[in-house]
Amino acid sequence: MSVLRNFADAYANRDKRRLLNLFCTDRDVVLLGSGCDERNVGINAALGQIRRDWEQTDTLRMRFGWRSVSTMGQVAWLATDCYLYVQAGYRRAEVPMRITAVMIQTEDGWKIAQLHYSSPISVESDVDTCLE
Repeated sequence: MSVLRNFADAYANRDKRRLLNLFCTDRDVVLLGSGCDERNVGINAALGQIRRDWEQTDTLRMRFGWRSVSTMGQVAWLATDCYLYVQAGYRRAEVPMRITAVMIQTEDGWKIAQLHYSSPISVESDVDTCLE
């Protein structure tokens, strides 16, 4: 979670250098978002997505809730609930998010290999399928 908290702080402070240091240097780094076009492979694409987020907002802050973190050797994976406070001009919202991540332990510490954030559409009621 410390890597994700560092990500959240660098994201909020729009610190590209710190963000870059949190990701693997492998060309297969993946950053997935909620939008149909938010499938980013490679560090340049991931940073492009983050830059777009910054251009569209004035403030972005994350706070984390429930979480699950597991490791096996040099690989860690996590899932967490997150609340993203967003301000763009006079509009403000706190958006519920879910984040999953896969990290690899390197000589320089844990690095993000894959990060996926999305927003749950709605609460499913007691129905037989998600289509109802």
